Formats: sequence, structure tokens, C-alpha cells
Amino acid sequence: MSHERKTHFFWVAATILAVLGVVLSSLLLFSPFNLQKNFLDTLASDNNLESFTYSIYQQIKIISIFPGLFFLILTLYLVIFREHAEKKVGRFLERGQVLIERLKHDTLIAYQALIPSRDEVIPLVFVSGITILGAFFRYAYLWRPMGHDESYTFMAFAYRGLRFVLTDYHLPNNHVFHTILVNLFYQLFGDSPAVIRLPAFIAGIMIIPATYIVARKFYDWKIGILASSIVASLPVMVDYSTTARGYSIITLFSLLLIALAVYVKDHINIIAWLLIVGFSSLGLYTIPTMIYPVGMTFTWLFLSRLIGDVNPDYGKQFIRYFILSMIGITIITGLLYSPIVLTSGIGSIIGNEVVETLSWSDFIQSLLPRIRNTWQEWNRDVLPGVSWVALIGLFASFFVPKLPKNHRIPLILAGLLWISTALLIQRVAPWPRIWLFLLPFFVIWISAGIVGLIFLLDGKSPYSNIWVRVAVGVLVIIPLTAGLVRGYGQYSEKLHAQGEIEQVADFLQDYLRSGDVVVVTSPDTVVLQYYLLRNELDRNYTEVDEEKEASRSIVVVNQALNQTLESVLKRRSYLEDVQLGSVKEIYHSRRFILYELSSP
Repeated sequence: MSHERKTHFFWVAATILAVLGVVLSSLLLFSPFNLQKNFLDTLASDNNLESFTYSIYQQIKIISIFPGLFFLILTLYLVIFREHAEKKVGRFLERGQVLIERLKHDTLIAYQALIPSRDEVIPLVFVSGITILGAFFRYAYLWRPMGHDESYTFMAFAYRGLRFVLTDYHLPNNHVFHTILVNLFYQLFGDSPAVIRLPAFIAGIMIIPATYIVARKFYDWKIGILASSIVASLPVMVDYSTTARGYSIITLFSLLLIALAVYVKDHINIIAWLLIVGFSSLGLYTIPTMIYPVGMTFTWLFLSRLIGDVNPDYGKQFIRYFILSMIGITIITGLLYSPIVLTSGIGSIIGNEVVETLSWSDFIQSLLPRIRNTWQEWNRDVLPGVSWVALIGLFASFFVPKLPKNHRIPLILAGLLWISTALLIQRVAPWPRIWLFLLPFFVIWISAGIVGLIFLLDGKSPYSNIWVRVAVGVLVIIPLTAGLVRGYGQYSEKLHAQGEIEQVADFLQDYLRSGDVVVVTSPDTVVLQYYLLRNELDRNYTEVDEEKEASRSIVVVNQALNQTLESVLKRRSYLEDVQLGSVKEIYHSRRFILYELSSP
């Protein structure tokens, strides 16, 4: 096809699409609510799309004005100024062809950058072995009893279907991208705890080699191997890697962002910039707090550009790539969240407890306790004295003169600048789990400080003395051995072991009959619902409804939470619906007591 014919074809196609855009926008703007509701109801499985309310209809009408005006102006331009428009289309096609060729070239260059050099092969073999061990450390935890947040994510979002995942954000438990993956794995492989945890598990394993890559780019392979061995065996990383939440995915994306940032700083590559946009958008779609690692990444790039530590071939184009990437992240993230915004409102995303603005006094008072809580969580279940070694390594990484440093701007400086600025603007005090993404970076800095001290003690070149490598090897073995000891205990004691709430569900499987009501309170309600589902029992057994007539009421009392029969009934406003004189104990375990009561 000649260039002229191709240009005319695309002009026709653009005109048709613009007209269709005008028509669709007009339908959204002018068609009555009942007409739209009736049409959307036909698309629902039960012929009733309850989420499409009149308020949503009004919001859609307002939003449709803007694309309507855009498509109307575009149509008029394409038709009235046809000759000029066809020239523009022709130039667009020419530039598009150049861009396609550039993308092909940059994809090949990026692929070649992934191929390890001969010097990298042996370290990568060690990292592969460490990654396999890290997977071993984590596997047994896939089968541990389900927790409240995991169960809520599955029961309230993933289990209900993809439509609810994409539109429902009544609580921030919906880490949307992670929940989409959970829904996919559930549809393919079932609803076992291990399957529900697979997305977090896979991301948690990939964090190990990603830690090595980032450490290698900022320091050298010895620091990378030590850091990856610590991340592989650190109890808190094992825990989050086997918890069906989005935090391990956020941590992986954060490491990949920094690795890509290092690459684009030194190489002009559109594909790498696009990957930054993609990982940032998916991370924000998982948890909005991904804004912290995204901001840290772009702050580091900006500071590097400010002091001239970028590829000089960029010239003035670096800022263009920088700004376009931020715009792309904003647009893509906004589009991804648009179904939630239209259905649940923007307040569901920016108005939850994680981003609640505090008064200055409350904010200042909350800082030290939250920092202390985060440090305690990071050091949970580690060997005695490790915390002090970590602090020594962290501070040493700032001052050791022989430590190899490949970039002029320290990443920790960018992190402190961005995160402190963001916290001062937001005045929020996020929970320790929000900062999990920082842990691998702290491990890298700690590892760098420890290896740097070894360099000082050796007194010679760190690259020529075998003693340094032996010392680093011993340090690598210590966390891996601790991980093996801890992991073996999990395999021998807890693999496929039942939790008490699951045992309660198993008892109820044989005990419940039609017309019964199970009265249970948080945090056990949704966990029990999950295990009842696993036992093919209706989750409605746990629904306490005034219109629901119950022949028997089974009350679940958690003694570990100091619950009593009366406190559970009062909390569920069910005290007047049972005869306390008819109570009898039907089940007893270490934590739980189940009572049966009759209706009045």
C-alpha cells in the first residue's frame, strides 16, 4: 500500500472513530437512567447490576462531557480541514514507523543487557542457589492457617468475581492488582491457602535475585550475594512472601524500578522507560502507597541529572523522558482505578485510614513509635545481637572509604528526601507493613557496610585477596543456616497442620443443619467463612439477620481474645434472639468454645 493510500485509510478510520466517540458520549450524556440501567442489567449474570445507581449515572454524565467535546472538535477538524488533517496523519504515520523501529532496536539492546557476562556467571549460580533455598524456606508457610486480612481479601473481593475486584474498594484490603492475580489463580487451581498465596509467594521469591541485581548495580557482586542471602532467610520477608497481600509485589516492583532507573540513567532506552511506567502503574494499582518507592526512584533520577551523573548523550532529552514517564504513570494509574472511582468514589482510595491526615501534634508523636515498630517488625525472630550488627553495618556503609560505589548520588539520600517530604505533606503515620519495600534496600546498605568493614580490616585490595571472599562466604552461610533451621522446624511441625479455626469449621461441617445460625465476631468471622466455604458449606450460616428465623444458634467464643458468650451475643446484637437458659457446650479447644442455644 502506498503512503498516500495508507494516509487516506487512517484518516477515514480516525474520522469514523471520532464520530463513534461523539455518538457514545452523547448516549451517556443524554440517554435517561432507566434506559442505561436496563441495558446494563442484561449484561449482569443475575440481570440486575446493583452497583449501577443513580448517583453513578450522574457522575458518568458529568465525566462524559469532556470526551464528548474532544471527539466533537476532532470530528469537525478531520472533516472541515481534511487536507491539513491528512498531512498530519501522514506525518504521524512516518513518526510511528520511526518509533516502531526504535522500539525494536531498544528491545534488542535491553535483551542483550540481560545476558550475563562471563564474570557474572559464577555469582549468578550462587544467587540461583540462594533463591532456591529461599523458596524452600517459604514453601511450608504456604499451608499455615489463613489470617484475617488474607481471608477478607479472598472472601470480600477475589472469590466474588473479577467485577467486584475491579470496582469494589470499600476497604483498602483490596490490593487490586494482587487481588486480580488471586482471582486468576483461584479460578485455575482452587481455593486452598497455598493457591491464594501463590501471587505473593512468587513475588517473594523473585525479590531475592532482584535484591542481588540492585546491590550489584550500586556496589559489587559480593555485597549482592550477602544481601540476597539475608533477604532469602529474613523471617519478616518469609512471612510477607507467604501472606496473601500485595506487599511482596510492591517490594519486587520497587527493586525493579531502581534497577531500571540505574539503567536509564546510563543508557537511552525507550523500552526501559516504558517498563518504569508499567511497573510504577501496576504497583500503584496494587497499593497506592507505591507512591513512596516511585517517588524515591524519580527523586534519585532527578538528583542524578542535577549533578550531571547521567549519560551525556541525553542532552536536554532526559527531562523530556522524565516528565513523559510521570505523565504516563498518572494517566495509566487513573485509567486503572477509574472503575473503582466511578463505583466507589475517589474517597474510597484517598480517604481510608492509611492516608488519614493527622494533626501536627499527633503526627509528631506518632513518628518515633511507628519507626520503632517498623524496626521491631524487621527484626522479628532474628538471632540475638543481629540488630546491633545491622545498625553497625548501616552506619558503616556511609563512611567506609574502600567501599565500591558505582553512582554519585546515594539512593538513601533520595529515599530520605522524598519520603520525609511526602510524610510532611500528607501528615500520615502508616503501619510498619507499608515500609516493607524499604527492607531489601536497608539490607543492601547493611551488607555494604559489613563488607566495607572487612575491606578495612584486610587492608588490601578487596578484589585480589581471597580472605575477603572467604569472610563474605562465611557471612552468607550464617543467615542461610538460620533459615534452614527455622524452615526445617516449619516442615516437620506445621506443614499441612490445621489451625483451630479450621478445626471449628470441620466440626461444624458435620454438626450444622438447615436453619442454624453461627454467631461469631471479628476477627474470626471471615476466617470461619473461608473454611466453611472450603468445606462446601454456605457462608450465610454466619449471617445474623433479624428476618432470619433460626432453630438453633451456634455461638463461637474465642477465649484467647477474652470473649464470653454474653460479649459475643451483645456484639452481634443477638442477645434477645436466644434463650440463655438453654445453653450447652458442644465444642472445646485451647482457644475456642462453641455453645448451642435455642431460639425464644
